[in-house]
Amino acid sequence: MSVGLSKKLRFDVFKRDGFQCQYCGAHPSESMVLEVDHIVPVCEGGGNEIDNLVTACFDCNRGKAGTPLSVIPISLAEKADLVLEQEAQIKAYYAILEARKERKDAEIWSIADIFSSRHGDDGITRSRFASIRMFLDRLDYYDVTEAMEIATDKAYGRERMFAYFCGICWRKIKGGDE
Repeated sequence: MSVGLSKKLRFDVFKRDGFQCQYCGAHPSESMVLEVDHIVPVCEGGGNEIDNLVTACFDCNRGKAGTPLSVIPISLAEKADLVLEQEAQIKAYYAILEARKERKDAEIWSIADIFSSRHGDDGITRSRFASIRMFLDRLDYYDVTEAMEIATDKAYGRERMFAYFCGICWRKIKGGDE
């Protein structure tokens, strides 16, 4: 049974391996042609995934035939290590992003609670929640908290109080004192 590899896949393997036989280091010439070899032979259950393919010269490929390799070529071993390292870095990065999101959400709720405590347990609308988030993206937590405390100290209704809070935040963003 023949193994059909696309020209693109063959070229991607050659390019990854630097157009060099991964067994003997030979480069292509008029007398030597490169081929794509299966690290785990098809007869042993290997597939056509790029990580199971390697560049080999005609002689090395025929010499290996259907014999499985006991050692992965260094370039693929290095690639496996690199992929593991990248995965660890991505996982750590996502953990940092999640921690930041949790911190910001806690800050938003803390500020929203100041507003809600002034008006009983009315909760806070989605648009007000989004406004608080936007102000926290532009100002630090303490400035936004202070703005909400100043606004809630005024004897205003809910709408006017939140508008006053927004005005304080915008003045802080634009560089005004309060």
